[in-house]
Amino acid sequence: VNGFITADGGIKMSKTLGNVIDPGEVVKEYGTDALRFFLAKEISNFEDSPFTIARFKEAYNANLANGLGNLASRVLTLSEKYFDKTPKIPEKTDFTEYFSFFENFNIKQAADYVWNKIGELDKFIQKTEPFKVVKVNKEKGRELISDMILRLYIIARMLNPIMPETSAIIKSLIKSNKKPEKPLFLRKD
Repeated sequence: VNGFITADGGIKMSKTLGNVIDPGEVVKEYGTDALRFFLAKEISNFEDSPFTIARFKEAYNANLANGLGNLASRVLTLSEKYFDKTPKIPEKTDFTEYFSFFENFNIKQAADYVWNKIGELDKFIQKTEPFKVVKVNKEKGRELISDMILRLYIIARMLNPIMPETSAIIKSLIKSNKKPEKPLFLRKD
């Protein structure tokens, strides 16, 4: 019916073997949403999946600190700098494809879908360089930044079932047109 979370070497976690990881300790160090992210994105619903602190930290740094956190900071910094208020956010977004993954109990695929959107927005920024465009063509630059803000808001909406606290923080920052005062996810060495 479902896979197991295994320890290093593919051995099923067991209190008897002493190879369990205390989720409370992980939450204390990284936060609830970080653990929820890992379980959603890195653990298969249907097959056995390994959970080690090293694997967790690697996914955390790559996908949260350097990925989502960095992306949100870049977009929100540009928004705060070049807009007095947030562009109008559409009330509804078509999430049919995204929710189809949940309907099929494939949470990992839903999380992968969100991270594909994060990657697409990151590539969009690298390709269009709105931070440079806005200095030579303010209107075009503001148009690019506005698109980025709206795309980040859609990502935040999709994060709600996976990372509800992070979703709420990003949406609040966008609506108040503020960059984060501190990183959403501190890099862990």
